[in-house]
Amino acid sequence: MKRSRRYAIRVAPGYQRMAAVDERLPESRRMESIIERNCRKDGFDIFMPSFYTELRHHRTRQILQKWFPNLVGYAFVNLPRLNFEELRRVGGVVSFLRGANYGPLEFPDGTIEALYFADHERRQAFLYEQHCRKENERHEQIQHLRVQLRKILPKGRKARVSMVDHAESAIDFLSPQIKERVQTIISGLNSLTADAEVENLRKAV
Repeated sequence: MKRSRRYAIRVAPGYQRMAAVDERLPESRRMESIIERNCRKDGFDIFMPSFYTELRHHRTRQILQKWFPNLVGYAFVNLPRLNFEELRRVGGVVSFLRGANYGPLEFPDGTIEALYFADHERRQAFLYEQHCRKENERHEQIQHLRVQLRKILPKGRKARVSMVDHAESAIDFLSPQIKERVQTIISGLNSLTADAEVENLRKAV
């Protein structure tokens, strides 16, 4: 078994941006960069430290997931066969980072492993923050829909009767237009609480 031999390459401007989405690729490669896709297509094992973040579009206010290189202009490629010339022909590869002897600088396994670990930690932190944001938004939407029901439905709900139960029992006494609106709100509440395993779906509010 050949050992890993990692070398740093200089990446041409623009090649660290996201590659076009290719549905044929596995999920793990859906957010790769152009240089990563080019190297992998030609059989090279590449590692480019990166981080993910979420940004809100300034016009649509939609949340967008963005990916950025952690080392701008550089990536690491495994060359156990020392096939430098083959790698130089890959689109986006400018040159190798050179050491004191003017040859390509090889990085020890411990350095690459530390970068891999830091990359994984950043990814997990991002996923956790993303999950928390989505949960907060879901609870805010649930609260908003319940407030809408309170404004529409007649008063007199018992404390132990949930807002959804109250709406379902009173819906037959509403006008057709209001009835349709209540049904839409109930449908929205059901979809928002369908995946909440630890939440009481009929919780009184």
